[in-house]
Amino acid sequence: MRRLYDVHRAVVYAVVMLFMAASCSLPHLASADNQAEDRQIGQQVYNDMLGRGLIVTRSPYYAALRATGQRVSFAARPISFTMNFVIIEGNGVNAFSAPGGNVYVTEGLLRTVDNQDELAAVLGHETAHLVLGHVVKRLNTQKGISAVSQFIQRFVHSKGSQNTATAAGIVGNYGFLNFSRDQEYAADQEGAVLAAKAGYNPYGTLWFFQDVAQLYGDAGFEQFVQQHPSTKDRTARVERYIKSNPKKFGHPSPTLRVTSGLPQSTTGDTLKLQ
Repeated sequence: MRRLYDVHRAVVYAVVMLFMAASCSLPHLASADNQAEDRQIGQQVYNDMLGRGLIVTRSPYYAALRATGQRVSFAARPISFTMNFVIIEGNGVNAFSAPGGNVYVTEGLLRTVDNQDELAAVLGHETAHLVLGHVVKRLNTQKGISAVSQFIQRFVHSKGSQNTATAAGIVGNYGFLNFSRDQEYAADQEGAVLAAKAGYNPYGTLWFFQDVAQLYGDAGFEQFVQQHPSTKDRTARVERYIKSNPKKFGHPSPTLRVTSGLPQSTTGDTLKLQ
């Protein structure tokens, strides 16, 4: 049985490499069974997005993003990967995490959040997907050659319109983002825990969901995800979770007070990957 598994995995790997050679180094979706492979997949995702011109290398929001991200990362210890926080182009309010520790947030999200409590909720949610193993589990459930070929085919179609392609259109094709509703609920809760451990108000999750609801109705945050639950449902669940766990959260104020947005640097900080 083990030998058959190894043969099957070798065939899938060979097909992936063949498609990558023909498609200008597209992201690799073979099973990620160790940290080195996670980092390799994450680097390929980053290179793909950089090649498509979606990575924002200089932004007045990098200082705030990096400071909040470092606190959330510290709260998530011990972790086996290095967290990096990257801004991508796009007016939509979206974020996603990739194998190896990169968390991507859109310019639109950074302009929309009212304060760093809300940003911490988003970064906590994306970090939770990594900490809880959701990203790797999605990679491991890719169904061999058929899934790989379908994935590559979608990317080939999007590549032809590179100049007009949006982040949502491209990122939405990453197979590891199709989380289940239960995984989304779990990331909401763990994200609130990480935000609180990092010193932020866990109600930032509710405030952020309220911002999303005003913009998109009940369509839901993480529009890259194909099966996300409704915003109204997620808001209610997180609120119940915070209120029912005073030992974990204490008694934070549910009232939104700071609505001035994120602090911005005057010079525009640059992206720094560790």
